[in-house]
Amino acid sequence: MDVVTCHSTSEAETEAIAHHLAQRLTPGSLIALIGEVGTGKTVFARGIIHGLGHPDLYITSPTFTLINTYTQGRLSVYHFDLYRLESTEALLASGAEEYLNGDGVCLVEWPRILLERGVADYLEVLLTAPSYEAMTHRTIQLRPYGPASQRLIQPFLCPPS
Repeated sequence: MDVVTCHSTSEAETEAIAHHLAQRLTPGSLIALIGEVGTGKTVFARGIIHGLGHPDLYITSPTFTLINTYTQGRLSVYHFDLYRLESTEALLASGAEEYLNGDGVCLVEWPRILLERGVADYLEVLLTAPSYEAMTHRTIQLRPYGPASQRLIQPFLCPPS
């Protein structure tokens, strides 16, 4: 399995990497955003959302609403935050299945419950920040799980920083 590693030193660079990835996304793409609090998951999501042509200026994590939808771009985007969900049953009861099996792009922050349930094809985006450079430097790893996600990063060149 190929892993693409990009480096970012600002929110603008993180968004640029995500914007670049957005150009390759297809209907049904699932992006699992993984990282500790403050590593840039929502910033990365914002880059994808804007990269797909959604004009919304104020993009936030749907921590309390579970999902934010964006429907004005090239592809619809369903941005999930599953941090507060405690079980697969809660995920299914939320109606998320309708979006996850749809023709838009799903961005999922805190995807543990979803991934434990079993997902055939997704792109993991792991964002990390060294403790000594937490406000400036990010390492962003793109790791495909499945053939469609593999095609998203074949070949993928990180935009220059």
